Amino acid sequence: MKRFLVLANPSSHGGRSGRILSLLRELLSEGEFVVLKNIEEASRLAREATGYEAVVACGGDGTVNAVARGVLANRDNALKFGVLYTGTSPDFCREHGIPTDAEEAVAVLRAGVVREIPVLTANGDSFFCSMNLGMGAMVAATANRLRPLLGDALGTLWPVLREVLHGRRYDVQVNGEKICNVAHAFVTRMPRIAGGLKVALPPLADDEYALWFARDVSRFGCLRIVWNLYRGNPCGELRVLRGKTTFASVNHVALEYDGDPHGALPVAVGFAPRRLRLLVPKCKGESSCANKI
Repeated sequence: MKRFLVLANPSSHGGRSGRILSLLRELLSEGEFVVLKNIEEASRLAREATGYEAVVACGGDGTVNAVARGVLANRDNALKFGVLYTGTSPDFCREHGIPTDAEEAVAVLRAGVVREIPVLTANGDSFFCSMNLGMGAMVAATANRLRPLLGDALGTLWPVLREVLHGRRYDVQVNGEKICNVAHAFVTRMPRIAGGLKVALPPLADDEYALWFARDVSRFGCLRIVWNLYRGNPCGELRVLRGKTTFASVNHVALEYDGDPHGALPVAVGFAPRRLRLLVPKCKGESSCANKI
């Protein structure tokens, strides 16, 4: 059995993944490399991979998400997932302690541990960071264009401020309960949202996830909330959910998850039938936090 199948997006971050791939060929002599033609191929190859210990995504958020979805759909329940990140907004890597330095990331692939991650789904489609309703979809569309030019933090901040000034509000139904005049709402299991924005989350059990929203706030109130989100301070309203949750609206409310637009409400959120077996650094002093490969 070969150890790694590395699926690389050569266009990620201005071709940085292609340059990293050339540096890694000697380091990953026990692996096989495929330069991807498109995102759809990333999911397909990960889904169909056989004879490997782990499938590794080499690229940005889109590549990471596509390969992870393919790994979850693979018939091999023991298949692991690794990341060599070359994108512009490494929130997933930061959350799980995965280094963005190429050689350090390779060391994690070789000597890391497996952490089994509960994965949320939106209408059956897995997402790995957060799902945003309304404002988030507008922000993501602009931020994806600006981050390669302005960096992660500034490339996210400007679209956020622009949407706050627009002052759009939404009425959303959550399992039939109507929540009116919502400035923004998102669903997540991890505190990091995007570009330095963080929500103060309580400890969550493996079968729990959080709904955060801000309602009945002015534009100035929204700016204060943005400030608190950048500082990771408690703000807005937070609910801890279990099981399946349905989000709907009589009006058009755009939907975004993992940084990309995905149509509009309604959407049903729940858990994927299996967990993602993610390769991460070994926790210092905590031999029980994950299982060594």
